[in-house]
Amino acid sequence: MTQTVQLGDKTFHLRATMGALRAAKTQHGIDITTMGDDPLDVVVLCYHFACAGAKTQGQELTMTLEEFEELITPAELPVISESLAAVMQVDTKKKGRR
Repeated sequence: MTQTVQLGDKTFHLRATMGALRAAKTQHGIDITTMGDDPLDVVVLCYHFACAGAKTQGQELTMTLEEFEELITPAELPVISESLAAVMQVDTKKKGRR
C-alpha cells in the first residue's frame, strides 16, 4: 500500500517496507520501536518511505535527505504523521474464502 503526501510543490508516494525501515535504522539510527517525539525522526522515516514509494512508481527519489528536509515546514508535520500512520497500518482482518 502506498500513501500520497503533498510537501511543498511536490507529491510523494510513501510505502512502508522492511527495506525502508532497515535503511532508517542503519543509516540514521531511527528505530520505530523506540522512536520518540523528535520531529526530525519523523521526517527521516518519511524520507525512507518516500524512497520506497518512488520504487513502486518505477522511479528513484534523487534528492538527498537534506534536500527533502528543506521542503518541509513545521506546519506540515501533522500531515506527515497522518500519512505515516496510514501507510504503516496493518490490516488484521482475515479475508474469507468463498
